Amino acid sequence: MPTPRPELQHLELTPHGGDAAPGCVDFSTGVSPLPPPEGVLEAFRAADVRRYPHPTALPLRDPLAGLHGMPLDGVVVGNGSVELIWALARAFAGPGRSAVVLAPAFGEYAQAVRASGASVEVLAAQGPPFEWSLEVLLATLRRQRPSLLFVCRPSNPCLAVLPMEAVRAAAAASPETLVVVDEAYLPLFEGVQPVHPGGNVVVLRSLTKVFALPGLRLGYLLGEPQLLRAVQASLPPWNVSAPALAAGRVALECLGQVDAVRAEVARLRAAQESALVEAGARVDATGGTFLLCRVSSARTFAAAAVHAGIRVRDCTSLGLPHHIRVGVRPEADHPLLRAAWRRVRETLE
Repeated sequence: MPTPRPELQHLELTPHGGDAAPGCVDFSTGVSPLPPPEGVLEAFRAADVRRYPHPTALPLRDPLAGLHGMPLDGVVVGNGSVELIWALARAFAGPGRSAVVLAPAFGEYAQAVRASGASVEVLAAQGPPFEWSLEVLLATLRRQRPSLLFVCRPSNPCLAVLPMEAVRAAAAASPETLVVVDEAYLPLFEGVQPVHPGGNVVVLRSLTKVFALPGLRLGYLLGEPQLLRAVQASLPPWNVSAPALAAGRVALECLGQVDAVRAEVARLRAAQESALVEAGARVDATGGTFLLCRVSSARTFAAAAVHAGIRVRDCTSLGLPHHIRVGVRPEADHPLLRAAWRRVRETLE
């Protein structure tokens, strides 16, 4: 039989949220709990699917470049930001190379690097409250000289924010390392300033989290053109569909709504935290569309929660075996969450 590359032969799929069974209310993801803008949905429905989309998503790259003050070749659009994570690994990792991931973090960073044939070193935050040691990070970069450093900012699931000064220090300490700052959830967090791409720093963004469009699959990467050309070259043509391009252009016109979405998310998050505390939950961190709760066993708790009618995110695969991540949902779902949490606690005690 043909033999695949060894790094792919036994690579297990990364666990994710968002797969709640029918009848089970899904608290396992962090997309906005508010409805998507109607104009975005109308653009998606009206898109002409009888023709090929632009092979490099030019109709969306153009307005994105103008929005961020970037040259056209300084923007790459992907079928979700996760496709760009894998493209970055193909372009900058590979056999004989290495990457560093600040964890706990989205599992696809390490997954994409391992699939490329490169090795991964994970630097875990200590907490709660969760923090990374800048001294350890800089020492690791100088020792390892990795091809890639992945920074989720704000971090998912621990909801910490690596300071801007630390990002700059990391980039300066290892100029041969591509520092990938993933800001997919940043618009949903209050008081977090975005990182500006430039030099060996590139920035990932998403157009689907803040507008509750995860099924649309649309993300983009900002950075120096000489770096992003390799990322674009590692992607297939027509990777972004015509409906996604059409919806993305309208989503850019809706960015003026982001402040209102963020404020409503903060209100809902505070109300949901109160419901959880009333049910006896220990909340270790909050931010954006997430709450991070400590439990005795995340796997046991998540399994019991399904029987109680809710799907929560077991953070074991993210390096937090004693934490559950709970996504913010509309207020109408909070009584169910409170009752289910109490039921699970009573079952496990």
